[in-house]
Amino acid sequence: MAPIRQLIQQGTAAFQAGDYAVAEPILREVVHRAPRYANVFHMLGVIVSQEGLPAEAIRLFREALRVNPGYREARLNLAIALTETGAYAEAAAEAGKLALPRADAERLSLGVRGRLANAHADLARQYQAVGWYDKAVREYDEALELCPDFPDIHHCRALSCREAGDLAGAEASLRRALELNPGYVDAHVSLGWLLRKRGRLADAARAWEQALALDPEHRLARLSLAQARSEMAGGERPAR
Repeated sequence: MAPIRQLIQQGTAAFQAGDYAVAEPILREVVHRAPRYANVFHMLGVIVSQEGLPAEAIRLFREALRVNPGYREARLNLAIALTETGAYAEAAAEAGKLALPRADAERLSLGVRGRLANAHADLARQYQAVGWYDKAVREYDEALELCPDFPDIHHCRALSCREAGDLAGAEASLRRALELNPGYVDAHVSLGWLLRKRGRLADAARAWEQALALDPEHRLARLSLAQARSEMAGGERPAR
């Protein structure tokens, strides 16, 4: 029977070479005989994740963290695996434990950052759905820390800010979404409603005009603009 250390070396070499078919049985023998090596659990988690078994990957990443709670790569991969099973709240919680500095976050691939950002955004939408708008905004902020150039997340953040009563924050988020994607029709429409709420009816009308210039068939923009023009014909509402 080969010594554990020798098996770990062989399994690690095969894993690093991308030869998972060779690495997996060797690493499984290690965890069967000596379940105390966090890196071995982690490598097995990566392998089964590649095999399309996210639930098994989650179990293995959790085992890696049981052995070494400070294993950041295992926690990151755990968060990604959780998003693949739809466990967005758990994924966001694990991502939050990473507390990645911006410089570290930027070193992650765009795909990884996107998955983690979407985990935070999905949790934010759940908070938004039950009226916990402040919590939703915080989760959207976590998402944008990872992916600051996602216009849809800025748009969603604006809607939560608006419901939380932070109209200035909502406007800033909508304008950022439109900076990133000037053709974002729904953001123009949302900006119109926000400006109307802030008493800036003429500005709201211009936002809806822009939406209709991009999508002449947008029903909500068309109805909103018609109503605004009707009100302005009788005198613009005072700012408040």
